[in-house]
Amino acid sequence: GVEAEAVLRPIRPFAVNISASYLHTEVSDNEYFANPRDFGGGRSDAVIIKDLTNASNCAVAPNTPGNAAGANAFVDTANNLINAGAFAPSAANNYQGVAGGAGLQNTTSFPANGGIASTGAYSVCAVLQGVAAADGLAFDPKGISVYTSGIPVNLKGNQLPGAPNYKISIGAQYEIPLDRLMLTPRVDVHYTGESTGSVFNGEVNAIPSYIQVNAQVQLDGPDHKWYLRAFVENLTNSNSVTGEYVTDQSSGLFTNIFTLDPRRYGIAAGVKF
Repeated sequence: GVEAEAVLRPIRPFAVNISASYLHTEVSDNEYFANPRDFGGGRSDAVIIKDLTNASNCAVAPNTPGNAAGANAFVDTANNLINAGAFAPSAANNYQGVAGGAGLQNTTSFPANGGIASTGAYSVCAVLQGVAAADGLAFDPKGISVYTSGIPVNLKGNQLPGAPNYKISIGAQYEIPLDRLMLTPRVDVHYTGESTGSVFNGEVNAIPSYIQVNAQVQLDGPDHKWYLRAFVENLTNSNSVTGEYVTDQSSGLFTNIFTLDPRRYGIAAGVKF
């Protein structure tokens, strides 16, 4: 990264300060983790499963990449077994009906604007694991893997979260003498560039750039022994997103969003001894 600062004073009462920084971050090594927001790992040949028994997620994918039809057929077949009452495998891999009539449907696509390339379905992850290991079924499940923790993806080259690429701040003030007093209005504008809320990056985790404007007027006493200041922070009352994080399955994968504080104003005073 690089950072620069400058102060300009074209005339003595008028001052402008400028600071700017550029930051480039990335994961430098091969690191494989499952994305809690996309258990399919961005693969169009995967199926993301929501488990009926405990509300957790798992994923199904072919061992030969690209065989989306095979992965979807595998899940559809397993769901038909569950619907028929073959809810749990025995030690001999013979499916015995213990709870039928679940009414599970076939796999379906996620909304086009959701950023998820995989298909999805409700099912039972433990049953899918059993079907993948079963023999003697009309459908050959070999070549399919069930990922109980999601499909790992390589984070190498990804941008680190909470690291905006650009930051620029510009402030300007003008000193107005009033007998032995000094009145100084000031405005500050802060620009924060794009960043990401997750090391997995992607559009769904993108945090757009935003601008914050602050203003104040300060009255200084003789020799700056005291001051009175009236200020407004976030003058435009922007609610821009500044950060976020996604929790894990144990707490429901909810997303916390952090925003700018709403417009605030007040008065401050100070004395120098």
